[in-house]
Amino acid sequence: MKLYYNPASSYSQRVLIALYEKDIPFTPIKVNPSDPEVREQYQKINPFGKIPTLETDSGELIFEACIIIEYLDRQFPQQPCLLDRERMLEIRSIERIIDVYINGSREVLFADSQRQLELRGKKKVIKARRLLETACNFLEAKLQDRTWLAGEQFSLADCTAAPTLTYLRLVYDYQHLPNLTNYMRRLESRSAVAKVQREGMVRMNQMLAALPYPLELAPLAHASC
Repeated sequence: MKLYYNPASSYSQRVLIALYEKDIPFTPIKVNPSDPEVREQYQKINPFGKIPTLETDSGELIFEACIIIEYLDRQFPQQPCLLDRERMLEIRSIERIIDVYINGSREVLFADSQRQLELRGKKKVIKARRLLETACNFLEAKLQDRTWLAGEQFSLADCTAAPTLTYLRLVYDYQHLPNLTNYMRRLESRSAVAKVQREGMVRMNQMLAALPYPLELAPLAHASC
């Protein structure tokens, strides 16, 4: 089984976390989609040019991070179970909220940070920040009496949240939300998440240093778990 990925990609990181959590053997193949030649070759595998892509042992190609994780969970039943049937709808709902309202809004805020100062903070950015804050408050409430986003078992929702909340600190500081901050600490204490973060941050720091307006990850406040 092969995974075509980029270590700095949050979508790639979601799948990597699932693979490491379930201890599934695979062959990693790094892809740099910003390289025109590499992208051209990669589009023969994934015509959309998006990462990651999973190639199964039978040669089947699977696109989209959440679909790849569902495939892995079905094919490799060892713990943790990332899509528990009893919580399936909630897990999927949380995953979509993180992806659409947090990750999507993060991308808008990130793009805004790279504009000239006088061009920043337009209407689209105001809307994105509002949706982002609403979604973060939603997670804060979910985590009031839970260890993980969908309960006491690590799930697809947490695979999605880990890289998203890490990169969110580039443009939005959520330390005023104690449940979310403590949750992020718990995520970072898991070996699978820590392993993915280490590899991803090396590449991400290189990319951040090359920006017109360089950014840095805001550190998490010291918080008890």
